[in-house]
Amino acid sequence: MHVHLDLPPPPSMPDAFGKYCLNTFFIQSPSSRYEINVLVNTYVRLVDAGLIEYQEGCRLLRGFWSSDAALNLVAMHRSVSHFESCIFNINRAINCFRRLRGDKHHDPIAVALRAHRFTFAADAIADRVRGMRNEIHHIEDSVLSGLLSEGESTALRADGIEVPHPTEANQTIRTIDHLVIGAHRIAFRELVQWLAEMADVVVHLVEALPAIPSPAMPSPDASFQEIASN
Repeated sequence: MHVHLDLPPPPSMPDAFGKYCLNTFFIQSPSSRYEINVLVNTYVRLVDAGLIEYQEGCRLLRGFWSSDAALNLVAMHRSVSHFESCIFNINRAINCFRRLRGDKHHDPIAVALRAHRFTFAADAIADRVRGMRNEIHHIEDSVLSGLLSEGESTALRADGIEVPHPTEANQTIRTIDHLVIGAHRIAFRELVQWLAEMADVVVHLVEALPAIPSPAMPSPDASFQEIASN
């Protein structure tokens, strides 16, 4: 069997992550309201973590298939753990974003986000991510309660279609391009698209941060009068 890994590289980390942290830590919080600050800070942290977890999952998955699979099962197991964490982070980040954008008090941060359209926040995608997250989270309960039997999917796995090789007899080509658990399936290309959009939200958050007040400069006349009085 020949294996082809369709693993798009993770989106590049925009400078906005560092700018956001520096601005909010040293200068000013995003909002005057505590709950908005919590939602924004949590969102930024989760997206950053989601990007890292996807990158590590891909690295370990490539390591598994590029070496003797029988001796490198640890890499496969670790890649699954990273992809699970990626799904969990994306699910929580979507929840934070939807609550933030739907703020009933029309915080300036929320208003700024409403001016843009993001597909990752759509109901259909949020439901898919939540469904996979729930399946992962409750897998032990499903096994212990008898809802799953031997032979059924009991863990998240990287999978893909296997087809006959066009030129080599008795050989196949397997293209691994998605994650699956039970009836829940998400392609790696979809994850990368959503993570890219989520990172773009951080850019918009930085742009929507309160303006940094400039230090007050005395007028030339005032400076002259002060010198004259001395």
